[in-house]
Amino acid sequence: MDFEIVSDEILRTVIVTIASATVIEAGDVCELSSGLPVKGTASGAKIAYSPFASAAGDTQIDLSVGNEFVLKGTGDAVFAVAQKGTEVDLVVNSGAQEIDVGTSSTDVFVVDISENAGTVGSTAAIRVKINDGKNLF
Repeated sequence: MDFEIVSDEILRTVIVTIASATVIEAGDVCELSSGLPVKGTASGAKIAYSPFASAAGDTQIDLSVGNEFVLKGTGDAVFAVAQKGTEVDLVVNSGAQEIDVGTSSTDVFVVDISENAGTVGSTAAIRVKINDGKNLF
């Protein structure tokens, strides 16, 4: 699982049509390609979170609506306190979706500002929210 919800917010989802050959794992961040959801990439400008998986042959998937929830993921570099509240990107490394803590071009995430935002010097368990205005819905 690339990302995991860590907040107690209610996750609202919407059923979205998906290409039958597209495979999305639970915990993936998705973007649209020709109007259909696919696994998110570093160039995706609008994203949604997928709490559920879709297998080859599926034609629908539930995707998140909004950005009220907090996600936990792995950074591509270590967390620093100065990153709290900054806009950062999604990056894919060796097939795994990660938080690009050093880049700000698509700005699809905002690093959490809470005391649990991350552990200084660690890439694990960095908390982000989907940036307002950068979600698919």
